[in-house]
Amino acid sequence: MQVRTLVVGILALGLLVGVAGLAQVTAGSTAQFTVPTLIRLSLSTSTINFGALTEGDYDAGGKTVLSAQGIQIWSNKSWALSVAADASTWTGPWAKPSTDLLFQAGTADGRVSSYADTFTALTTGAKKVAEGTRGGNIQLSMDFQVLVSWENDPAGDYSLAFTYTLTAP
Repeated sequence: MQVRTLVVGILALGLLVGVAGLAQVTAGSTAQFTVPTLIRLSLSTSTINFGALTEGDYDAGGKTVLSAQGIQIWSNKSWALSVAADASTWTGPWAKPSTDLLFQAGTADGRVSSYADTFTALTTGAKKVAEGTRGGNIQLSMDFQVLVSWENDPAGDYSLAFTYTLTAP
């Protein structure tokens, strides 16, 4: 009789465990977040220093400084970089036009789809420097050239501020 009671008890326990194992409830969930347009622009230097110009620079009509500035871009969308002079003339002994400062860009980064690879005069209107696809640490190298002449550029200190604008349309 004890064996029969034991077997019935084990069967009853198994039935309870089986029924309890059949009970199940589920609930679904969703993870979400928003990614805004994120862009960042970094310059290796904010001053392009041509130094003291020489007679040779005047004879040549100007001075060029290659790789004068590095630009790094981070963007999670396609982007465009432009530059404009803050004023139409340099500060200095005479109203030297901003167009006497020229720039060109260079890069080996495949994420840059186009860039100003010939010297372009700086004006107060935005000039395209480069554009490209999304990515981080996109590298550009900027060359600058200042035009000078014996007739137009008297001795003195000159400066011209300019501003880069990075957009992700």
